[in-house]
Order: sequence, then C-alpha cells, then structure tokens
Amino acid sequence: MQWLSQYGIWILLAAFVLMSLRRGGMGCGMGGHRHGHHGQAGGDSSVKDPVTGNPVDTRTALTSMHQGSRYWFESETSRARFEQNPGQFVGTHTHRHGGCC
Repeated sequence: MQWLSQYGIWILLAAFVLMSLRRGGMGCGMGGHRHGHHGQAGGDSSVKDPVTGNPVDTRTALTSMHQGSRYWFESETSRARFEQNPGQFVGTHTHRHGGCC
C-alpha cells in the first residue's frame, strides 16, 4: 500500500485527464464542449446545418457567427436564411453534453 501513497496523486491526475479526453475536453471555454452546430474544427460529420438539419463537413462548409458561436452551413442559401433570423434556428438542432454551457 505504500505505492498508493507515493503514486496516488498521479493516478488521480491520470484518471481525470482520461475522463476529460473522453468527454471531449476540459469543459466550457477550453474548447472541450461539443454541440452539434459549433465549436468544432476539422471534418466532423456530426455537425448539422441548423437550417436544414443535414450533416455538413466542417472542412468545406460555409460558416456564420451568432452570439459567440460558430454555425456551419451546407449552402449559401442556408446561411443567408439563418443570418436573416438566427433566433428561428438556434436551439432547434442542438444537443448538449453536460458541462456548464
């Protein structure tokens, strides 16, 4: 049991890091929260156009910012419709994964 007292803090730290990575990061403000419409870089197939609900490739999709969140769109038409009235689409195609956001 002496090894536990010597290495216990490292074991706890490793467990915390693994759990954080599994959940997608360190939480709000750290790039770790993942919603279906914003905050992701790279090609993520789980991101959906908030207007049409269709999946989009974030590497090639058009984007727009609204209240500090980035949204991805499959077409210019979809983005223009969103920008005319973002409140109509915000919250309709999102899901939350714990955290503070």
